[in-house]
Amino acid sequence: MEIIYHSLFKVDIIEQEVLLQEFAENDNVNTYIMELLENVSDNEGDREYIFEDSSLTMKTFISQFISGDERDVTCGKIANRLLQEETKAQEKIAHLKKQIHKGVLIISYVKMTETENKVVISKADYNEFIEEISGNLSSGLPTKKKIFKAFIANVSNDGESSDISKLVTFDSNTSKAAYWVKDFLELEEVRDDEKNTLTAYNAVKKDILNPLRRKKEYKADWLCLSNATIAYFRGEGEFDIAHYRDTIIGNYLPMEASLEIDKLKEKITKLPDKYKFDKIFTKKPKVVKDKFKNTIQLSEEMDLIIKHDVANPKRTFKAHTDNEGRKYIAILSDEGFEYAQKQQG
Repeated sequence: MEIIYHSLFKVDIIEQEVLLQEFAENDNVNTYIMELLENVSDNEGDREYIFEDSSLTMKTFISQFISGDERDVTCGKIANRLLQEETKAQEKIAHLKKQIHKGVLIISYVKMTETENKVVISKADYNEFIEEISGNLSSGLPTKKKIFKAFIANVSNDGESSDISKLVTFDSNTSKAAYWVKDFLELEEVRDDEKNTLTAYNAVKKDILNPLRRKKEYKADWLCLSNATIAYFRGEGEFDIAHYRDTIIGNYLPMEASLEIDKLKEKITKLPDKYKFDKIFTKKPKVVKDKFKNTIQLSEEMDLIIKHDVANPKRTFKAHTDNEGRKYIAILSDEGFEYAQKQQG
C-alpha cells in the first residue's frame, strides 16, 4: 500500500471553520495516517452504496479527485461541504442535547495494487488526533476506535481510465449518522433492508442450519441454533454479522461434542460476500416467516414438545442404548417418572 495523496482539515461546527492542517510532527502524522489507512482500506465496510441518481456534488468531487484535477481545491470543497451538512445536522439534534464532535477530516488516495486504488475519506476525533501525533496520548487507542466515520471508493485503473467499482461506508458509532451517508456523501443503498434481511436469513438457513438438520447427531443443536437465529432475525433493531457470528452462534455450548462452533463461525464470515448482503443493516422482521421450532419427533406415536429454552440440556436429557442396541432418551422429570411407573403397573 502506498499513499499517493493525503490532505487533512479541521472541521469545527462550533467555530464554523474549516482549516487545512499542517504539522511539524510530520513523521507522526504519516504514521497515524498509515495505520488508519491500513485499517480502513482493508475494511469491506458496513454497507455497499451507489451515488444517488440526483447526486451531482459529491459524485463530481470524487471524480475530480480521482482524475487529479486540482486535488487541493477539491479537498477544500469536500471539507466545506462536511461543515455545511454537519451544521444542518446539529440544528436537527440540538433539542436532544447532543453535539457533533469537532473532527479531523482525512482525505487520501491510496495505491493498493498496480490496477487498484482507493479513495478514503475519514473523520476522526480532533483532540485525540492532536494528542496522538504530538505524543501526548498516554493510553493510546486502537486505530479502529479513532475513526468516527469512513467512506471508501474502490477505483479500478487500467492505465487509460479509472472507474469506481464499489462504494462502502462504516461508522464506529452505535447510532449511525444519517447525514454522513445521505446528506454529505449523497449515497443510497445498493440493497434495501427487506432484501438484506431475507437474503441474510436464507443464507444462514442454507449454509449453517440446514446441514445440521440433516445429521441425526446434531438435531438437538440444530433446534437450539435455529430458534436462536429466528429470535435474532425476528427482533427489531440492527443486524450485525459480527454479532450474530460471535454472540448468537459463538457463545453457544453444543450438546454434541463433535459440533465445531469455530467452523460455523468461519462459514458465517463468508456469507455476506457469497450471497451478496450487507454486513450491517436494519432488520425487517416481517419478511422472516419461520416460527420457533419446538417439536422433536420421537416416534410415529410421540413428539417431544419444548416450550422454551432448557437451562441445562445436558443434565435434562440423556441418551441411552441397551444391550440389544435399542436407543432411548432419558428426561429428568418427576412427573414423567410417575407416569412411566403407572404405565408399568
